[in-house]
Amino acid sequence: MTTKKTALSAKKIVESHKPKHVKFKYIFKDDDFLNELISSEYDMDSLDTIQNDALVQEALKAECNTYYRDTVAHAKEPTVLDDGIILSKKLVTKADKKLLALLLGFFEYNYIKYIILKLQYEKFDIVEIFILT
Repeated sequence: MTTKKTALSAKKIVESHKPKHVKFKYIFKDDDFLNELISSEYDMDSLDTIQNDALVQEALKAECNTYYRDTVAHAKEPTVLDDGIILSKKLVTKADKKLLALLLGFFEYNYIKYIILKLQYEKFDIVEIFILT
């Protein structure tokens, strides 16, 4: 008995990766994937809950440490990364089998210190930004 794998639509892939309870922004790297998503009349505004392009651009300039999937995937218990940041399984979406790497950096914007978390996937990245208190 064999099971046939069906290719997921761009819409289903994006929905399965959406972070919960945090502000985020999708950054697409694959034009064909993006065009498929747009042609499906997907609500593109729902893929940017940060809604501050200047903040995101500043975040993307930050120097980041990279943690590859093999490190992140084993964070079943809270794991302390560099600079005292704690990574828990709740931080990474349940779709993490396709996660390539997690990038973590610090930056300042309008005199406020932030942390950028960038989840890298093959066709897109997801940026999450947190205020550092």
